[in-house]
Amino acid sequence: MTISMFRSLHTLLLVMILGLSFAVTQADEPQAGGNSKTSGPQLQTVSISLNRVTMRAVVADSDPSRRRGLLGWDTITDDLGMLLDFVAPGQYAIHMQGMKFPIDAIWIDASGNIQVIYEEIPPNSGQIYPSMFPCRYCLEVKAGFCKRNRIKMGQKVKFIFPE
Repeated sequence: MTISMFRSLHTLLLVMILGLSFAVTQADEPQAGGNSKTSGPQLQTVSISLNRVTMRAVVADSDPSRRRGLLGWDTITDDLGMLLDFVAPGQYAIHMQGMKFPIDAIWIDASGNIQVIYEEIPPNSGQIYPSMFPCRYCLEVKAGFCKRNRIKMGQKVKFIFPE
């Protein structure tokens, strides 16, 4: 088997697995951000301050909610994003399979330091975007957010969770 064939097979398997996990999680939990297909409870939100900008984010802190992420959302705004909380620091990755819009992804460690930023990630890119360093969070925001607000690696992020 050539390397090219192996990569094609790997990509095909990844797409099939991601599609299956998306289909399974559709019924697990309701959507947030006004895009709920059911009348179930809304997910928790958190205020986030980074480089003098404050925004809100829907918290995805369970396996089903992290797998679903922004899938099913029709759009995203500058003042509302998605915070993937992996609960423990580790090396994680996100994908854009099934997404309807581009995003910026901000990988944040457990101390609140920005470790990696991916800007202008296109929907359905077929790529995986890893943290590359031990991180606890991935903040998914509207494409161009980091450039417009001068968000850079090394900056500190502050989370304000409701009591």
